[in-house]
Formats: sequence, C-alpha cells, structure tokens
Amino acid sequence: MTAPETPAAATDAGTPFVTDAGRLVRVLFSPGAVYAEQEEQPTFWKPWLIVCVLWMALQFLQRPFQTRVQELAMAQAGRTMPAGAGTGAVTYVVGGVTAFLTVLVMSALTAGILYLLMAGMGGETTYKKMLTVVIFTWPLALLQQVLTFVVLTMRGVESINSVWDMFVSFGPDLFLPADTQMSPFLRLFLAGISPLQIWGMVITAVGLMVLAKVSKGAAWTAAIISFLITLAVGAGIGAFGIKAMGG
Repeated sequence: MTAPETPAAATDAGTPFVTDAGRLVRVLFSPGAVYAEQEEQPTFWKPWLIVCVLWMALQFLQRPFQTRVQELAMAQAGRTMPAGAGTGAVTYVVGGVTAFLTVLVMSALTAGILYLLMAGMGGETTYKKMLTVVIFTWPLALLQQVLTFVVLTMRGVESINSVWDMFVSFGPDLFLPADTQMSPFLRLFLAGISPLQIWGMVITAVGLMVLAKVSKGAAWTAAIISFLITLAVGAGIGAFGIKAMGG
C-alpha cells in the first residue's frame, strides 16, 4: 500500500520563490487565503527579496527622471552636473543597496507599529507575523511605482523642470484647484490617501484578522492607525527631501 501523495507540499518546498511570487500576486485579490497559508509558518525573507528586486528595477527605470532632477538641483546651487554622473557602476550599486534597505527599514518599522497595536489589543501575534502582514502589502507600492513610471514616460524627461514635476499623485489633492497653496507635507499627505493605499490598508486589516486573531473592528482600527502614522512619517521625510532639493 503506497503512502498518500502530497503534491502541494512538494511543490512549495521545491519552488519557494515561485510560491511566494504567486502569493504576492494573489494577495491583491485573495488576501485572506494568502495569509491563511502562513498561519503556521509565516514568511518574510523570500517575498522581501522578490519585492526588493522589483523595487530596484522600477527605480532604475526612473533613473533618467531622477538624473534630470539632480541636474536642476545642481544648477540651482550654481554647480554643474559631472559628465556621466548617474550612470556609473557605483551609482547602480548604491541604488541597489538603497532599494533593499528602503524596503527592509520601512517593513520593519511598520511591523513594529502593528505589533505594538496588536499587543495592546490582545492579539495572538508575533513580530514575524506582522512582518508577513506588511511585506504582502508591498505589491500595491510596486503597482504605484509602475503607474508613476508610465505617467512620467508619457510626460517625457524634458517636462521635468522642478522636483515637483517628478511628483505623480493619485490622491484627493488632484481635486483641488491648481493654484491652491499648501505645504509640501500636506500635499504629500493628501497624495498618500489614494485608492492603492486604501487597498493596501484593506489587505493589512485582513492580515491582522487572520494572523493576529483579532476582531474586524480591532483589525481595522490598527490598520488605520498604522496607515496614518506611516503616511505622516513618509510625508514628513518626503517634504524634507523636496525642500532640500529646492522644491
């Protein structure tokens, strides 16, 4: 008598990166099922690596636009951009390291916020589970980068005349009159309340319900608080960077 076959387990064990890549796609439409698969063994490092590679690739696609902004900043400071700057091997290495660290640090901080919130609400959770919840919301950030690249490509590099021309919003600030005066922080904060970000908040809430075993109300409360905190921090850092570049 032969033992029962377990093809699904064998497939997962043999192709872990393919499995996690599939989860990163499926989580957009079936977050509950994706998180349920990881209740016993939450995963972070393999999907993190996949997200990092894709994030790095998207940043490199936007390199011509970033180089243009650097040229404008140098010109405003009365300096000339060195020939070949932004295209050397060192630039790509630094860009790659920055991409990996960006995803890691942002994921770690957001997971820490969620862990504290879940601990305060009595959730049955661990920090690793919160890392799992966070990393599987990153496909929305990748999708936003794709849309940003498409918009910038349609505009063309020659349309970049200030740091704000690199800014592509999908948030409620689009409904304000073009001559509305607001601080960089407020503009970035409003831009962060986009359909994609709200979609990510929904995925976060589902992940908390599944992995932290909390009620829908607690999950949504934690997801909203975490969203607002990370949005405020991101807007603050972005506003500082824009001002530093003359925006």
